[in-house]
Amino acid sequence: MRVSEQTREQIMAVLRRMTDAMGRKDVESLVALVDPDFRGLFADTGEKVIGREACRRHLERGFARAETVALDLSDVRIGAEGTVAWVMADMTCRFVSGGVPRTRNGRMTAVLRGTGHAWVFAQVHCSLPAEG
Repeated sequence: MRVSEQTREQIMAVLRRMTDAMGRKDVESLVALVDPDFRGLFADTGEKVIGREACRRHLERGFARAETVALDLSDVRIGAEGTVAWVMADMTCRFVSGGVPRTRNGRMTAVLRGTGHAWVFAQVHCSLPAEG
């Protein structure tokens, strides 16, 4: 579905806020971007996250394991209809854990819901390519 330039800019702004907050390890800013009924699947931990508070705990556990975090999205594809938008992107996560720099490449899909005031993440799925 063709997306208006305004909707595309709004969704890209939410994605930038998310990646910026990840780099700051800012749990509060990230939680503010998710719907109260948020759903998430995260391949790195195999975790299923249901609800805003579960998202908060997931982020706190992840940030506790990493001294630094940087998330970059590329090849971002956006679709939308009405107050629902969907995103597909490649992602690169760079982090330092135990003093060791690491990089993980993966993919993210997300569904965002327009609240009338902002776009919030209703669902996120992050996956890592199969190791071979």
